[in-house]
Amino acid sequence: MLKFDHRIIAFITALFMITVLVGCSRENNSQNTFNIEQFENAMKDRGYNFEIKDVQQDFLPTTRKRMKIDDKTIDIYLFSNDKKMETEASHIDSGGCGYNNDSKTVKVNWVSFPHFYKKGSLIVQYIGEDEKIMSDLNDILGEQFAGYAP
Repeated sequence: MLKFDHRIIAFITALFMITVLVGCSRENNSQNTFNIEQFENAMKDRGYNFEIKDVQQDFLPTTRKRMKIDDKTIDIYLFSNDKKMETEASHIDSGGCGYNNDSKTVKVNWVSFPHFYKKGSLIVQYIGEDEKIMSDLNDILGEQFAGYAP
């Protein structure tokens, strides 16, 4: 019968747990730290030519940038971390036409269909019907969390 030293088993178990935790931490960290530069690079990789402009703060209480692609616009809301982004995203109604954080309520009639995406510390808003843009935003940021769903 084999006899194992409990210290060796404990060491191997601890090493395994650290490896698993570091792997999970890296995966979550890359998701949580997705930023505007990574978003810009992903859009360039998909062949978009665009200009980024500073625009006034909107209904979300944070810095807003506007990506202009020909006659189309994508608004990018930048947050200091993913927790603040998630808090603000939770205040946007599922249809993408309302925002309510208990102290501020906004209802919007968009000129076209709203689409809201989120990843890392960004909320990305596209108002329109361009299938390629929506598909690319979905690939880069994941499925929309609010807005029009055909």
